[in-house]
Amino acid sequence: MTRNVPYLTLAFFLLAVALIYLGDTFGSSVLQALGTAILALALVGVGVDSLRTRYFDMPVGSSLRSSSRFTFTGPSAVVWGLMCLTLGLGALAISGVVLFGLEDSAWRLVGDRPGLAIAPVGFIFLCTALGWLLGDDTMNSSVLMFFVTLPHRIGAVITLVFALAVLGIGVFELVAPAEFDRLVESLRPPPAPQVPPR
Repeated sequence: MTRNVPYLTLAFFLLAVALIYLGDTFGSSVLQALGTAILALALVGVGVDSLRTRYFDMPVGSSLRSSSRFTFTGPSAVVWGLMCLTLGLGALAISGVVLFGLEDSAWRLVGDRPGLAIAPVGFIFLCTALGWLLGDDTMNSSVLMFFVTLPHRIGAVITLVFALAVLGIGVFELVAPAEFDRLVESLRPPPAPQVPPR
């Protein structure tokens, strides 16, 4: 995500994980929300940095300190940066809802306008699919590597189609909510026939 994981970033990550763990242990949604907010701010920072530098990397595997990393530059780094930025802002919004006790209002808002949740999820999937479709520097290092990694890119195309469908549904609900509601209503199965009493 950055060329070297600084110790300050690692400290914030450990603090966030500790807060989430303590919140889960003691049943405190506030502590969990604070930990999530710290992680969300870190994601926003990674996203902004990737957009600024056109550089993004991630470890191969689950370890943040892994010596093997996927390295993305140029357009692929931009879409990964947009993914991190969107994911971070979404997690930050959810944390704010919990911290300010707005869960009921948020559920009602999303229930009335589901596109507010569907569209960002579709956009995150879209950025992820484009990031792998464009490939990292190793995947694009030669014509041979392009063909070797072709099955991986085909999987990304499948994800891309799914992402565009989800994003389209979300945007459709946001720009034409009445038509969206009518379409959803038309897709519901008819009510079961009433059995006359004997």
